[in-house]
Amino acid sequence: MEKESKLSSMTRRWRKRRLYARLRQHLPMAELACIDDHEAVDAVEPAVIDWPAGLCKPRCGVVQDPGPYPRWTKYRRFLEHNGFEYGIYNLHAHDWLEKVQGYDVIIGMPSSEFWHLEETRRKYRFIQAHFGKTTYPSPEHAALYEDKELEACLAEICGMPFAKTYVSHDRNDAHCLVDTLTYPVVSKTFPASGSIGVELVRNRQAAHRLVEQAFSSTGRKSHMVALRQKNYIYLQEYIPSDGYDLRVIVVGNRLFGNYRKAPEGDFRASGMYLGEFRALPEEAMRIALQVNAFVKSPAMAVDMLHSPDGAYRIIEMSPITQVQNSEWLQVDNVAGAYIFDNDSFTFQPGLYWIDELALREFFLGSYLPRAIQGGLHAGVALEVQDK
Repeated sequence: MEKESKLSSMTRRWRKRRLYARLRQHLPMAELACIDDHEAVDAVEPAVIDWPAGLCKPRCGVVQDPGPYPRWTKYRRFLEHNGFEYGIYNLHAHDWLEKVQGYDVIIGMPSSEFWHLEETRRKYRFIQAHFGKTTYPSPEHAALYEDKELEACLAEICGMPFAKTYVSHDRNDAHCLVDTLTYPVVSKTFPASGSIGVELVRNRQAAHRLVEQAFSSTGRKSHMVALRQKNYIYLQEYIPSDGYDLRVIVVGNRLFGNYRKAPEGDFRASGMYLGEFRALPEEAMRIALQVNAFVKSPAMAVDMLHSPDGAYRIIEMSPITQVQNSEWLQVDNVAGAYIFDNDSFTFQPGLYWIDELALREFFLGSYLPRAIQGGLHAGVALEVQDK
């Protein structure tokens, strides 16, 4: 059993290396397809929204996201159950501009692949600027998603307890920077998730080599064949932890989360599939709430480490996340959510699809206030109940 555990740990670590990611892309691999997991979705009580009387519901275009844990099926169930008119909208098709005019709201993020990110960010900005239509995520939140540099900038100006982060897009400045740092440090590329593109830089010499590779004429090889690390470095202080990182997800006044264990001999926990479910620390939940008070996203995932001084430090955050099931928080083996009310947290048992709750939060916190304040529906009072 111990041998199997060590082998499994080595396999997980190997799969996060740049070489493995690049080799896999040269081997036959099936393209990710859009799947319909409605049976799993329908096993959970649907989220409900009470719509103000006299206010027309928008017609929604749903963008599908490929992969084993789709968000679009949760969006579809929410829209169907709450009586919204909707259709599947192909953001990638040649007639996307023509078809968008048939919708009031566009919902969904295709994936975190860089080509999807760039396309979605550009088109969502265009849709909002030239058609006055609303998107979820908003152009601002789509820009923040998988952009680690923007995350660090936002954390700095808002005074968040973010791990010390250093980003440079200038070769000479980068060489000067790495001479001032204490080692080891963590190097990251983006877009990337699940610890892919995350490496430990152990000394100054290795850091200078990284700079030279990143600022070379061809850039530094990354985990993606089609994208190199070119003309930037992203370095973050190395924080010794208690062997876990912690992800807290905020959706309105509900909080979910879990612990992710780093394999033996590694400092990376995300994407290693060694999750543990137990009660979340209040300090970490308050930090996540503070982050979303600045970002104002329908959903917000905040990844933290418990540092040796006892404090929690944010290492990454994201307005879009991927969840595998409806039990993303468990306390004493009971699934549920923390409810934040009157400055305190109460655990509420239950099963929840976080993406469904996030879409409801988008309508409650973003779409409805804008629709009514914009004078689109004169005389309609905003009376929405959170069920």
